[in-house]
Amino acid sequence: MIKILICEDDLKDRKILIEYLRSYFKRNKIDIEIDILNNYESSDYYEEYDFIFLDIQLENINGIDFARRIREKNRDSIIVITSNYQKYLIEGYTIEAQRYFLKPIEKEIFEEEMDKLLFRYKDRLSGFYDEKLSRKRIYYKDILYIEFLDRHSVLNFTNGNKIHTKYTLKYWMEKMEGYTFCQSYKSFYVNLDYVTGFSKDWKDIFISNGEKIPLSKKYKKEFTDEYFIHLHKSL
Repeated sequence: MIKILICEDDLKDRKILIEYLRSYFKRNKIDIEIDILNNYESSDYYEEYDFIFLDIQLENINGIDFARRIREKNRDSIIVITSNYQKYLIEGYTIEAQRYFLKPIEKEIFEEEMDKLLFRYKDRLSGFYDEKLSRKRIYYKDILYIEFLDRHSVLNFTNGNKIHTKYTLKYWMEKMEGYTFCQSYKSFYVNLDYVTGFSKDWKDIFISNGEKIPLSKKYKKEFTDEYFIHLHKSL
């Protein structure tokens, strides 16, 4: 699920943007949740959003100043600037905006640029915010593997940290579908980015931190197929 925040006062422009977003992500078979911001007094909770679409000229507030407040607490969300005026382009760079759309936004250009943003998001910024697990956003790229153990799932991170959760392995598989994870064993869900090889008998997987993870006969073909497809894309 990708969470999107729209900061846009003009009802017509807002409607067009929502239509473009729904059409684009539906075509890419990705579920989204869109929120409309109506109160610009606080920027405390914006860490949970993956994309923030921000009009420069908001009612009673400068969009760039508002974006700076967001960036003070959120360095990771992809900010996309929308404006009627090209002169604000340089200011957009000061708040690390990843794209700038000049209104009226052409659908073809929008989809071309969103393809680039989605690739960036999946490669570096995809993750989730769950206050039950962490105060900060959790990125998929930081997870080595997930193990289901004693009715709990354990997130194992690249820095050696672990988070114990009450979620099932099925929950994580549904949540991470379409990303770089694949099931190797009934109780293991592995990030393909960190697979470094296989044992000679193909019963174990080696990952980058030196650990071995079991590879069962049931999941072997699907896992190895997905791994080599992923490896090819990475070259």
